Amino acid sequence: MLVRRNLILAAAALAVPGVVRAQDARTLRIGSALDPQHPIIIGAGAMAARLEQLSGGRLKAAIFPSSQLGAQREMWQNVQAGVLDGVIDATASMVNFVGQFGVLDLPYLVPDSASAFRLLDGPVAETELVARGARAGFRVVNFWEVTFRNIYTRRPVNSLADLAGLKIRVIPNPSFIALFRALGAAPTPMAFGEIYTALQQGVIDGAENDNVTYLSVRHAEVARNLAITNHMMLVNAFVMSERQFARLSAEQQGWVRQASLVGREAVTAERTGREARALTDIAAAGVNITRPDLVPFVEAGRRTYAQSEERLGKDLVARVAAAARG
Repeated sequence: MLVRRNLILAAAALAVPGVVRAQDARTLRIGSALDPQHPIIIGAGAMAARLEQLSGGRLKAAIFPSSQLGAQREMWQNVQAGVLDGVIDATASMVNFVGQFGVLDLPYLVPDSASAFRLLDGPVAETELVARGARAGFRVVNFWEVTFRNIYTRRPVNSLADLAGLKIRVIPNPSFIALFRALGAAPTPMAFGEIYTALQQGVIDGAENDNVTYLSVRHAEVARNLAITNHMMLVNAFVMSERQFARLSAEQQGWVRQASLVGREAVTAERTGREARALTDIAAAGVNITRPDLVPFVEAGRRTYAQSEERLGKDLVARVAAAARG
């Protein structure tokens, strides 16, 4: 009788629209190094909700923040191998797998977010970056966020000279390393999750990130000086494993794309609100904010372009720089 009852229930589930069988549902596992309060993770939650809504529960996204699925490089490796469905992270980390993405890390490339998104959503980025990513195993579903980075340290930075010899944590990325060498610092690649303790223990003298992240991950507690340098933009993207994306039906891929745009909109809204009050909150937290003369910073940054041309190709750097100027 029990077997007969289960068969009847299964048949009823198939007959009723909107009822999803457990074996037909799929959950995408998506990792990030960022903390649950970060705008990116808030956007990821909005994406997950929209994906479930669009698919009627047939396709879901489980978001794992705070490096729960491994350090940044490990997550990228697993995405490339198809072990992990996706990652939401900086394209600066992707450079270790698709070197051409390093062109987005040129110092002082764009003046603002609007210019950045015109570049990222345009044809040059599609042909020169997104297509290369797919061939390497990474499906860039959408570029989600652009932020501009400043330097925070254990002692004040009032001028370029104050950076001399300081150990500054950077993303393990050639452009970041080249820039901070040009600035006279000692660039120190390190996993994101290790920064707080390294600052606390004096292993490094400082790090660099956008103002909202500086606050949200509590680095302001252990590096009480913020220098406004806007030296580089950082692009965060939602990237899926090309293998796993290809296994989705065309309809499922469409759901993912639509949901990703909803996630991006949520990130933009959250980021805009936080950016508007970030410096006020940082000052209220007792952080010493300095505004060094940026002319020598820009000059030092531009000197690294020749080195980037050797690594990335002169034509690629020229095309992206031209597209960035609009």
